[in-house]
Parts: sequence; C-alpha cells; structure tokens
Amino acid sequence: MYDIGWRVFLDRFPALISRERRRRLVVVGVVVALVVVVGMLAVGLLTGDFGASSPSGLLWVVGTILLGTGVGFVASVFVPVGPSGWAVLPLPGIGWRTQEAIARYYRRSPPPVAPEHRDAVLDGMPERRDVLVRATFRGLLLLVGWALALLGVIAIDVGAIGSLHTGLFLIPFWPLVSAGTAIAGIRTLGRQEQLRVEAGALPPVPPPRPPRGRPGTPSGSKLSLPGE
Repeated sequence: MYDIGWRVFLDRFPALISRERRRRLVVVGVVVALVVVVGMLAVGLLTGDFGASSPSGLLWVVGTILLGTGVGFVASVFVPVGPSGWAVLPLPGIGWRTQEAIARYYRRSPPPVAPEHRDAVLDGMPERRDVLVRATFRGLLLLVGWALALLGVIAIDVGAIGSLHTGLFLIPFWPLVSAGTAIAGIRTLGRQEQLRVEAGALPPVPPPRPPRGRPGTPSGSKLSLPGE
C-alpha cells in the first residue's frame, strides 16, 4: 500500500506543485538555513566556546550546518504549495451512513466495496487525492527538517558540553506532527488508489426507479387500463 501511495505521490507532485513554487521553496529554505548557520557560527566564535580545529569545534560546525538545514526545511513549509483554499475538502453530497461505510474501507482489513457504494467512493476522489499529495509533501518537509535539526542539536550538545541535554526537547513533539502527516498521507494515497481500481471495476448502479402511484394521481401515470 505504501509503495502504491508513493507512486501516486510522485506521479501527481509535478502537476500540483509548479516549478515556480518549488523554486520559491528552495530559495526560502536556503536563505533561512544560511541565516541560522551564520548566526550560530558567529555566536560560537564570539563566545569562544570552541576552537575550529578541535573535535568539539568540528562537532559544533557540523551540528550548526545540520540544524540550519533542518530549520530551512521547516521554514519552507510556510511557503504556499497551492492556490488559496486548496486544503478545504469539498463537502460530500452523501448521507452520514454512507460516509461511515466509506470510512470503513480505509481501515485495516477493509471489506470489499459494496456495489451500492461505487459512485460514492469514486465521487470527488481526484480532489481528495490532490489535497493529500500537497499535505503529504508538507509532512515530508517537516519530517526531514525535524530529523536534521535533531541531529544538529545533538552534535552541538556533545561538542559544546560533552553530553546530551537540550536536544531531547525535539524528540516528543515533532515526530508526531511530521511523521504522522507524511506516513499517513502516503498510506491513504495507496489505499485510495486501491479503492479507485476496485470501485471502478464494479458495474454502475442504475438509478432507482420512481415509485408508481395510482393512475390519475399527480405522482402516477395518466394512462389507465380498460375498466379502471
């Protein structure tokens, strides 16, 4: 499922996030990373906490570069990756019972798609897929940024004071936000593609026939049989 979701993500990514937006993401990330790296190195030089040729100084430099790069990834999340309102999902035009039934198809060990749910499953799927691709991309940026920033803070801690203290504050929170959004998005994209194939293979369900009333009534036929 993750393999399918990753293929869907790579297939839709170039069409959804233009080259201009990607260039803007890179520019913002690089500028923020340079500001952080230069600022951290200036602080280290001014305070004299490390020597550039010492092992602790090298750890400080490496950690500063990793931290600045991670902050740059996180800063790029705030650059728009789509038109205004792209994250607002369209309201489904189906009843809440059908919505609950469709939600069960996204869980583990889901049941086969029922024929009566075919149209509801396929309705609005391209719009939801595109929202998921953009949200997953932001989650991946957060995930990579968190990992690099964590490694950088650990290296700075070890290089400056020989132990790990302040880097621990990055561990509990950011994985829940970034990894959850990215990994769950890839899984949902894969499951959505499976549902699209499964529901698309079902024959269309004909619309229900209108109820027949008594002849001569407003809701019935205007024709009558002999003797009626």
